[in-house]
Amino acid sequence: MNPPSSSSQVIPLQVRQLFDHARQLRKQGMLNEAIEAFREVIELQPDYVAAYNNLANALQAQGDSDGAEAVYQQALHYAPMLPVLHCNYGSLLLARQEYDAAIKSYQKALTLQADFFLAYTNLAKAYSVRGNFFAALQTYKAALRLKPQDAELYLDCGQLYQQYGFIPQAVKYYRRSLQLAASARGYNALGAALQDWGNLKLARASYHRALKLQPDFDLPQYNLAQLYENLGELETARRYYEQTLTVDAENAKLLLHLEMIKRRQADWSNYTERVEQLRHALERHVENDKGEAVPMLSVLSSSLSPALYRALAEQMARQLTRNAQALNATFTFPNNVAPERLKIGYLSPDFRGHAVGTLIADLFQYHERPDFEVFAYSLLPHHDEWTERVKAGCDHFIDVSHKSPLAIAQQIHADGIHILVDLAGYTSYARPLVLALKPAPIQLQYLGYPGTLGAEYVPTIIADKHLIPENHQSYYTEQLCLLPHAWVAAPMQIASLSLTRAEFGLPEKGMVYCCFNGVYKLEPHVFSLWMEILSKVPNSVLWLIDGEESGSNERLRAVAQEAGIAPERLVFAKKRSHEEYLALYRLADLFLDTLSYNAGATAVGAFSAGLPLLTCQGEHYATRMGSALCYAVGLPELVAPTPADYVEFAVQLGSSPKKRAALKRKLAKKLPTAPLFQPQQFVVALEQQYRSLWNNYCELTNNMLG
Repeated sequence: MNPPSSSSQVIPLQVRQLFDHARQLRKQGMLNEAIEAFREVIELQPDYVAAYNNLANALQAQGDSDGAEAVYQQALHYAPMLPVLHCNYGSLLLARQEYDAAIKSYQKALTLQADFFLAYTNLAKAYSVRGNFFAALQTYKAALRLKPQDAELYLDCGQLYQQYGFIPQAVKYYRRSLQLAASARGYNALGAALQDWGNLKLARASYHRALKLQPDFDLPQYNLAQLYENLGELETARRYYEQTLTVDAENAKLLLHLEMIKRRQADWSNYTERVEQLRHALERHVENDKGEAVPMLSVLSSSLSPALYRALAEQMARQLTRNAQALNATFTFPNNVAPERLKIGYLSPDFRGHAVGTLIADLFQYHERPDFEVFAYSLLPHHDEWTERVKAGCDHFIDVSHKSPLAIAQQIHADGIHILVDLAGYTSYARPLVLALKPAPIQLQYLGYPGTLGAEYVPTIIADKHLIPENHQSYYTEQLCLLPHAWVAAPMQIASLSLTRAEFGLPEKGMVYCCFNGVYKLEPHVFSLWMEILSKVPNSVLWLIDGEESGSNERLRAVAQEAGIAPERLVFAKKRSHEEYLALYRLADLFLDTLSYNAGATAVGAFSAGLPLLTCQGEHYATRMGSALCYAVGLPELVAPTPADYVEFAVQLGSSPKKRAALKRKLAKKLPTAPLFQPQQFVVALEQQYRSLWNNYCELTNNMLG
């Protein structure tokens, strides 16, 4: 915006013509020539404020922010009461990330001109970037009172709401924006909010409308890729990710999403190069510290270093901390309180038929009453038989799925939760911002996320000494809370079915190796070990989960054939109900664990069915779950020290029916008493840790109070 010319005197025609010429040069992108012309104007007319303003804009466009600032200061010397100068100067400061100074400039402009619309919108953006949610919201609404028909403003306000998890409000503002003026940006934003809300059908329609208005718009392409990935339509998702990568080929988030699609498809073409490209992109992502979140669970599936996992988690936590600070919510807790019973809150989207849900569904009933009062806060509006089992074991089951993170945190605080246990971390449908708001005096993470959260507001992680040994502490920002026997305890119900190998295409007498881990956990190295095992054990087969329409079955069989293994020796199991799927394990002889990301709930299911699992111990949580479970079931001999030992042990069992029969008998004998299947004993140990954490908290707060 240009200020009016100085009112102190008439601008000579020659000066005015030179000024207009300079503006034309600037519009044509001839910045050097324009700058010289504006300087000439100022030399002829030293108090020509509009010339200063345009010169500053040209210098800023050229990247000379210091020069631009000096010119603005000169202009303000001549016209200190001109609102537009303060507004433009504020924009320079905002671009330089001098947020507080920018805010002061915009506020000065509004003091001078109370109805200055541009100053309101710029001030709102400055507050938003500065991390002051409520000030930004109030300022946007003030601007809307000046221009209630401004579609872009409704869109900006909606995006502010969405950034902090206020999805219903965001949807309302996006729809109002689109009523005023249809736009690709508006439909994309509405689609993203609807997708967050779980309405995938309407989200997809919104993205397609955005692309119809602007076919080369990369954001709806990326969002559609995520949507189709969640729906399991991998080829369509892959196409959209690849289209988006043509715009930003080194984007770590896009590369990670695409890598996970390829992993789910068992597409290992150029695998080593892909992993290296991804590693470099993620390292740059950490160095740049953009604050843009990457899908952390996918990161943990990518065979990277524990140090990089931690750095990315810390980056995520810093952004969440900034968002929490922007919401300006402060929760206080009573000091030196000895409650009649400890209130334990469990926060999760997975109180359902999910890996986490199957492991924790029956735990809550074992909490000692009246010493403990159990609250479950459900982040997903999904109900099934597993949900009902969770409900039955809790004192309170609260669906908070449609609430904002702030509202969830407020409810947790109002309920008086003493210890908040997060069961989701950075997984799908999690709400880590709730934890960043610190609604409970003690917050810890458990089970749902196999790695560090990198967050000071979650200072504790529950594990056992095999899952996270003390010499791995440096990989975690959390302090280790180690349970004595096992990190989980979950006996599983198995359907009583009369099954035969023949009906599943398995040999009646040959060795049946199996791995029902997700296809994305497979990678070329472990698959080559499996092919070596099959080559050394005649008449053996490998039983895997069916990849269905992903194309993984065909790709895996092709890789097997390249390794000299007949493709038909790979057999694929179709999806079934949970209890029926567990019954399939009784047809197998040995579960071969994946090594870059171990079995978790899948391993517990295998052991429950009496199937031994062979694994190899790695250097991080996700690569140690299998070994920790072997210890928890009392079979440490199933933890191979090296990949070569892993192959040798699998071959020995495959070659000796007596050895594998003896191993199954040993497992069957241990099942009734193994810590892995003693949930009541597990909860007693867990409660001891809860009491210890609470006592330590009370002692610490008392000491701080003197």
